Amino acid sequence: MAKQTLRTLLLILVSLAFGISSAQGEAGSVARANLTLEAKRLVALLEQPENKMDFARIKLTIDKMVDPKIDVEANLKRIDAIVSQITVMAGPNPTSDDKVKALRRYLYEPGLWNSFEAYHYDFDDLRGIKIANKLLPNYLATKKGQCVSMPVLFIVLGQRLGLNVVASTAPEHVFVKYTDDAGVTYNLEATSGATPQREIWMRQQIPMTDQAVANGVYLRKLSKRETAAVMAEVVAESLAKKKEYEKEIAVADVLLRFLPKSVEPMLFKGSAYGRLIREKYQSRYRTPRDIPRDEWPDYQRLAEQSEFWYSKAESLGWREPDKLQEVRYMETVNRAKLAQ
Repeated sequence: MAKQTLRTLLLILVSLAFGISSAQGEAGSVARANLTLEAKRLVALLEQPENKMDFARIKLTIDKMVDPKIDVEANLKRIDAIVSQITVMAGPNPTSDDKVKALRRYLYEPGLWNSFEAYHYDFDDLRGIKIANKLLPNYLATKKGQCVSMPVLFIVLGQRLGLNVVASTAPEHVFVKYTDDAGVTYNLEATSGATPQREIWMRQQIPMTDQAVANGVYLRKLSKRETAAVMAEVVAESLAKKKEYEKEIAVADVLLRFLPKSVEPMLFKGSAYGRLIREKYQSRYRTPRDIPRDEWPDYQRLAEQSEFWYSKAESLGWREPDKLQEVRYMETVNRAKLAQ
């Protein structure tokens, strides 16, 4: 809703001054992104060979960029201990399905293995507004997660168990794509017991356009590299929270390099440029016409870039959430709460 409100405000401001018809994405954005420390770190993580990618270490390294107090090695040991327990629960010579059942049981059924406290949805932070709640160590400590931390932990543990698990996305949502020993791929909804779900059901719960699905924006099985990039989105979100919008844009540039079909980095950029307008100009001038001539080119650049990236996302099939989507979302949350 914040992105929608910001964009509406931006369009009002721009309409008072000029129409946008030929805005272009910034050239050389990746080169500029590499000038920031956060972007350099992400590039190093995301450029490594896929067969070397350890989702646990990648996610914890990313989270430490958000919260420097995180102890990566200590949390890796905790993850290894969990994997050891699940391995025992899966039994001798387990199939991939046996491992998934054991993983699902460990996470979602209370028992001796999880101190009789299952991992569950955090109904105090439904949207994952608090950045800390998207960090893996916090989820491990509280056992309360949402649609980012829950699938990420499932993927992290699944990879260490030798499972073929990666991420996929829906509007403002992440879920798990699991491929079994026979090569059949399933959608696992980690916020609801990691049970298999058909795509038609998912589209009923989280509306999305046919255009977005056809363009590979949503429901696509991501690669390992793309999965790691999705995990890195929290860095851009944290920079937005700290009002470091230029850094947010630089990180979004890196994400777009590795997630060219994702609209989230585009929305990060559209929002960041809009917030720069609010910070640099709306806070100082009543209307765009009041902006001094020497500041006008910068204002125009920011406005064009914001509209460009929102329009780019729309061209791929993204749509701003409407009231019906909000109602359906709350219905889903209430059902999950009753089932918990």
